[in-house]
Amino acid sequence: MRSKHDGTLAANRPRVGGRSRRRACMRPTRRQAHVAALLAAVLLPPTTTLTAQTTALRCGRLIDGISAEAQENVTVIVRDGRVAELRDGTAVPDGVDRALDMRGGTCLPGMMDLHTHLLIKPDGPVSELDRSSADRALDGLHAAQKMLHAGFTTVRNPGDFDTHYAMVSVKRSIAAGEHPGPRIFVAPHALGPTGGHGDLNTLAPDAAIQTPTRTVNGVDEIRAMIREQVKYGADWIKIMATGGVMSAGDDPTHTAYVDEEMRAAVDETHRLGRRITVHAIGTEGLKQAVAAGVNSVEHGILIDEEAIEMMKARGTWLIPTIYVLNYVVEEGPALGYPAESVAKGRVLMETRDDNVRRAIQAGVKIAFGSDTIFPHEWAAREFAQLVRLGMSPMDAIRTATYNAAQVLGIEDEVGTLQPGMVADIIAVDGNPLDDITELEQVDFVMQDGEIIKDERPRT
Repeated sequence: MRSKHDGTLAANRPRVGGRSRRRACMRPTRRQAHVAALLAAVLLPPTTTLTAQTTALRCGRLIDGISAEAQENVTVIVRDGRVAELRDGTAVPDGVDRALDMRGGTCLPGMMDLHTHLLIKPDGPVSELDRSSADRALDGLHAAQKMLHAGFTTVRNPGDFDTHYAMVSVKRSIAAGEHPGPRIFVAPHALGPTGGHGDLNTLAPDAAIQTPTRTVNGVDEIRAMIREQVKYGADWIKIMATGGVMSAGDDPTHTAYVDEEMRAAVDETHRLGRRITVHAIGTEGLKQAVAAGVNSVEHGILIDEEAIEMMKARGTWLIPTIYVLNYVVEEGPALGYPAESVAKGRVLMETRDDNVRRAIQAGVKIAFGSDTIFPHEWAAREFAQLVRLGMSPMDAIRTATYNAAQVLGIEDEVGTLQPGMVADIIAVDGNPLDDITELEQVDFVMQDGEIIKDERPRT
């Protein structure tokens, strides 16, 4: 199977289906290799054949990411990091090295979160200037590992607050097998206009500080910055199409760029074989971006009927990030969030539910994203919001499995549990089709066929 990624260079892609475990500093010398071979010949019987371990997951319930209903009593056979076979029944098959009893719970594909901010430390006001890029890389690695243990085996990080390219370094380190973590797709910086969402609008005019996002104006600056992002490892490009909530002095309903600028951003991104998403809250900026041909839209809080029809006609994905606005309004004052941001959020919440509900009912393609400015392990709280606004639990699960894989262009590799797919598998103790909040307590995580976490209830 091949991973489709719109021409993205293999060197820049997150690795799907296994990671390199080699280290340059750990390569054996020729003498060491010769000694190791002699020892192996002495210690191993001549007839011994080393084979990959085969694992059987005996699932009481299986959600495969594409079927309309769960399957009862299925055994998933994992070999060489992939799903080798699905068998009816939970009897332990012959030739299995390891059998895991999950007959009381539910097995699912590893989840994907398409809107994380791993470099943010969610323990107070979102701050842009208090940490070095090196600090942020360490924080991002820690946050990525939290996401993995919460059941998210793949994430997309669409623009983060860092002066340099810390998130690219985190992605590459994990992909090289130097640290555990989800596979990561990165838009290193969000690109926005002077005075827009992401610019540091509270700074004095003579403060010589480089913003941790990227402020660009005009077609030439936009094209040049997209080239820089790709040069240093971008899988995606992110554009601020409207104002935002967590920024001072801008209006979420205002359109950030003129049509010519947005078209140039989309053209340059696609010309370089990458995909592009936009932060869009206001209706006009959202429609401008969809008309220009973006691949996905983040938030879409003020989406209207015309925008809904445009997105359906063009197949544009919506990542609605519902829970984060609740968090800003409900928890923001105690955390010291600016009163302006809390007030913006409160106003937008008045119409958000009706707008997003209409988009879901109309059949806009929805994928999962949480917008983790809150504790990263809480990302699965987004599922309950999707269900509250009209999605069935199965459809909500699909947003974070098969749908998310389609957005990333890796649906041939991950996102479903079928023979030949990469063995990214999670399990919960109960039935998320009865209670979607079961996904907030993932007991078991397997990535690339390797067990990352196993906290299954023991009887």
